[in-house]
Amino acid sequence: METQQGRYPKLIHLLYVPTLFCNLGCSYCYLENQTDVKQPDSENLAVDTLKFAVQKFKKSDVLPYNISLHGGEVTTLKTDTLEELFKFIRNYYKKHIDILSREGFHKAEPHIKTNLYNFDKLYDLLDEYKVSVSASIDLPLSLHEQYRLAKNGRSTLDVILKNLTLLSRYRHRKKFSSVICYAHYLKMGELMKDIWFIHRKIGFDMNNFNFMFGFETGNTVLQQLREDNYDLRVLTGEEQVTFYRAMQEEFSGTELDEGLEKRWFEEFTPSYCTHSFNCGEKFFLLQYNGDIYSCVRGQGKRDFYFGNIYKDSVQEILKNAYLKIQIRHNQAGWDEECSKCGYLGICKTGCPFVKHVHGISKSYTCELQKEIYKKDPSLYPVVEDENEKKAFLNEVLIENHPQLIFSDKKPVREAFVLPNDFYEKKNILNEIIKSDEVLQIFYGEGNIMFEVNGAFYPLDSQILKANRQILLLKPEDTVRVHIKKVMFEINCREPVRNSLYMMLLRDTKVVYGDEKRTKQEHIFTHQVFYNVLNDSFLNNDEFFALDISDLLRFHSQTFLEGVLNNFFITTSYIREYHYQKQKENAFYHIQSINLPFQNIEFYWKGC
Repeated sequence: METQQGRYPKLIHLLYVPTLFCNLGCSYCYLENQTDVKQPDSENLAVDTLKFAVQKFKKSDVLPYNISLHGGEVTTLKTDTLEELFKFIRNYYKKHIDILSREGFHKAEPHIKTNLYNFDKLYDLLDEYKVSVSASIDLPLSLHEQYRLAKNGRSTLDVILKNLTLLSRYRHRKKFSSVICYAHYLKMGELMKDIWFIHRKIGFDMNNFNFMFGFETGNTVLQQLREDNYDLRVLTGEEQVTFYRAMQEEFSGTELDEGLEKRWFEEFTPSYCTHSFNCGEKFFLLQYNGDIYSCVRGQGKRDFYFGNIYKDSVQEILKNAYLKIQIRHNQAGWDEECSKCGYLGICKTGCPFVKHVHGISKSYTCELQKEIYKKDPSLYPVVEDENEKKAFLNEVLIENHPQLIFSDKKPVREAFVLPNDFYEKKNILNEIIKSDEVLQIFYGEGNIMFEVNGAFYPLDSQILKANRQILLLKPEDTVRVHIKKVMFEINCREPVRNSLYMMLLRDTKVVYGDEKRTKQEHIFTHQVFYNVLNDSFLNNDEFFALDISDLLRFHSQTFLEGVLNNFFITTSYIREYHYQKQKENAFYHIQSINLPFQNIEFYWKGC
């Protein structure tokens, strides 16, 4: 089960887009005008890019367990190009059948997503390579005729119905899907009649079918189209549930019952990527030019761009994927309804792309998902126990909203007697800092930066900051500390004797000292002397930088699951000055009794 390098491989789902061109001109296409013109290099790069990417992934111990061809429209490629792609994918599955099957993945043949327009022309080739076919057709068929137009504006319905009849006789795996917007919802009766028509008259087994619900895509053309055409708007949660119940009422107990219960609404169950903690860990879309995005939803969107397989290392791409998806979840915010929901452990708040473009903080199909879950409680049990709910809540927050873990806990101060002059302005901490040149630099903003995979976090003293910074770090992350050189000059005549001073504490409590204080447990102290620090790429003249990735990995056995770690950064001479100041100034001592150095808190994934 191991790769040649002897390490256990990471398995990913890879969508491959060998061309962006499409032979249809659907007005609501989420790819806008990207599909209008054949890219001159796509035909030449289509096979080479996939081969290069798979080989590069394998060298980094990453194996695709599924390679699906997507578009644009895949079938617009030349027949020779398509055959090369099919042959490569089939041989790939054959070569890795042992490890993939042991992991529960039994793919053996290529798969394509198609609008079915060229199906008859490619039937023999698809049949030869036993290609699994997933078609996309609008239901009811009257709306397919209205919306799914050829580039010249003509209807495609006659061609599609002919090819759907041909697909019904195709002897390999096949299915098709339909997107539901308000226009389709308004014609539910007609839609259901067309399902029966396709099943009984055309002969395509409609158990092999699934619905999708339309959502905003960030596509400006589509947004304008929806503003101009009310019928293309996204369904509300209530309308989604009404649609689901209507399908249940019409098809439950019929020969389409199996499809209704297992496949028609499968996209809204935990078997799909939308129920991932972080889909950036597993799901990727690769374009013929090497660009990698999150999926078809994020395709072409900068916020969901992970890198380029030709230009970036696999590790950089994987790090960007995880971080960008986590950021999107984080930026979407948190819906308090999710905190109380007994299905949170199943749902995990939904697709980060849809949350991002809709400006919402929970799944856009929340009500529908609950309806599906309630219908099958043995498969989707609701959590009633409050402790279990809290455990699932904590798990989701740690993964995607770590800063919210303690958002409801306000600091409580016990009453104690202070000197009468404690409240004089000159004795307030901020005033003490203003009157001391060393403290001004010590507590100054922007003097220390914490970097994770290229994302920067300016650090402040924990006793001055208004908000906590809590991150989720992983063993594969690249973590650096950037510190201004001026920090080594204050309270120090000989910088060569000074050092970068780092301390890590863990939120497991210990009691020590004459005052019997309960404090965070100290895990390690690490010093690096001034003369061996390297210049930072931020500003060579102003900052030093130190990569602490290996330091964190070395101590990772001390990081506990679900336990916060508190990382402090200063210099050895600033630390000395702080403690000397405490001895000389009781007012400073009282207000800085907790460690005042710049800090950042983190959870560690991989405990």
